[in-house]
Amino acid sequence: MNKYLIVASDERSYFELKNVVLELKKKNLPYFFLYNDSNIKLYPHTSLNNFKYDTNVDSSDKKYLSKTLGFELPFKPTVLLITNESWEPEKSILWEFKQWGCFIGCIENSSWIHNNIKTKLEISSRKSFPSNCIDVFFDHSQWCLETKIQAGWWGQKSIITGNPKYDNMFPHTNLPNKNIIIVYGSMEIEHHSKIIIIYKDLIKKYPDWDIFYKPHPSEKKDFPEDFNNIKTIDDQKNFLEIVSKSTHNIGIFSSVMFYPLVMDKNIIVLNHSLIGVEDELNIENFKGHEFDFWKNILNFNFFEEFEEFISKEYIKKTLNRNKKLEKDINKNLVFYDKDHTFMDMKSNNKELLKYYTDYKNDNKSSERIINYIENE
Repeated sequence: MNKYLIVASDERSYFELKNVVLELKKKNLPYFFLYNDSNIKLYPHTSLNNFKYDTNVDSSDKKYLSKTLGFELPFKPTVLLITNESWEPEKSILWEFKQWGCFIGCIENSSWIHNNIKTKLEISSRKSFPSNCIDVFFDHSQWCLETKIQAGWWGQKSIITGNPKYDNMFPHTNLPNKNIIIVYGSMEIEHHSKIIIIYKDLIKKYPDWDIFYKPHPSEKKDFPEDFNNIKTIDDQKNFLEIVSKSTHNIGIFSSVMFYPLVMDKNIIVLNHSLIGVEDELNIENFKGHEFDFWKNILNFNFFEEFEEFISKEYIKKTLNRNKKLEKDINKNLVFYDKDHTFMDMKSNNKELLKYYTDYKNDNKSSERIINYIENE
């Protein structure tokens, strides 16, 4: 019988892992879940007082000291489950427990819907040490996995299970719509300023509506001066309550749009060319701070090396693949325009669920993940 250690260093990771823990509890498999449910990422060994835990294992006389966690575990785990593996403290934790002999599973924290240059860079960084020590990634859909494979991913390291984050979310669905609009932000500087302008335009035009801005987790840190007099949604629980009552959800078609999609809320997408999404495949835009960031991670010496790594062939194939996605979006969703015609239109959401999950949101992603590990 496997013994599971599950670690979440922030709120986002907590919500991506908690349903897997509920499945372990249901199956009566031994587990220890260490989690921080605040939106600030923390290191266990330096901020242990800010972490909580849940376990179904009684304390034993024999203890197992973890340096990266900063305390003694009541058992020696055989499986470590994490998400957000490209960042600390997860990278240090996974390497420590790999040396303990653990099987490492990573819950994919992104739905790789729209492909671009950064996808290839992110995938390449995952193939470096210690992230390459992860044994298996649990992906959301065939489309998401194919996006990663096109960007250079090892397809044999992934299995498609759906996203466990969305298991047990249905109490929030089918609530009546209210006069609520949610605008979804972006961490990309090319998109951020344009989306903020859209938000401010909406609050002027619809003073009787509740209009919220859902920032990317790093957005307020990167652009703090832009959030004066903006009503933001900053935690997951609050977000689920608000989106379940919302009427219109405005943003780029990305991971976060699954919630209004499955709740059948009106989805208004931002035109890719106008908002700057197409610029993500313009390699010239990576000169400067973007190249300076990635050269230190992937060891590029010159921009010409960077260009050769990305390659014109990859950009051409990515453009063609994205066109298939955009054709489906154009056919089924509503586009934002300055005249706000979306207020009287309704998106067709069912046709687009296939991009997020292969399982029509059957609430069994966590079960598939644990069954895979136990059978392997």
